[in-house]
Amino acid sequence: MKWKLFLRQLSVSAPRMTVRSQLPLTVRAFVGFLVLALAAAVGVALYDYGRDFAGPDRKELIAELERAQSQARELRAERDRFAAMATALESQMKIERSAQQQLAQQVSELEVDRNKLRDDLAFFETLLPTKPGAQGVVIRSFRMQPDDAPSQMRYRLLVQQAGKPDRDFVGAVQMQVNLVQGGHPLTLQLPDPAVPEMAKSLELSFRHYQRVEGAFTLPAGAVARSVLVRIVSSGQTKAQQSFML
Repeated sequence: MKWKLFLRQLSVSAPRMTVRSQLPLTVRAFVGFLVLALAAAVGVALYDYGRDFAGPDRKELIAELERAQSQARELRAERDRFAAMATALESQMKIERSAQQQLAQQVSELEVDRNKLRDDLAFFETLLPTKPGAQGVVIRSFRMQPDDAPSQMRYRLLVQQAGKPDRDFVGAVQMQVNLVQGGHPLTLQLPDPAVPEMAKSLELSFRHYQRVEGAFTLPAGAVARSVLVRIVSSGQTKAQQSFML
């Protein structure tokens, strides 16, 4: 039996034997590191070669990038400078616009004051003494003219007691406005019974003088031609006068 086993080991069908050298772990690690380092070096070399082959040099790219960044900084600085100038100009325009508005308001106020002074002057001129011997109520001045609103008329009236009155005059103002509407004459009586406020504004109660003013609306398409002003008291006409417009 042992002889058969010995012959089998010497034959071709005998099992093969592999001889391996057992290297230390540190040596194997060092060899692996060298392989990895070599692979990395080859990769970097291939990358640099491909970059140099495919495009400009890195230094030129870096220089171009720095130039672009410098231009961007200059543009930002210029933008900030123009923005500051625009802000300053806008502030100056606001100040000038505010000054113009103030001047326009002052001009408007001065215009109102001028008109008021002119009216006051006309009013005081009417306070000059009446004709010697005049007695009773007299109409010293009357004016009617278009108002700001369309088809609206404004009137001003000054009534005075001549002489040396010893009692108050109590009465009212009545006006007959002669109009033309569509080529036809038309008469408008004031105060309008439909407007109680107007009747109250035309009431008179004074010792020396009273100023009356107000406004009314003309019928559509009508034009005022003349007005008859009457001063009445206790149902009697004390004074009247016609005025052309």
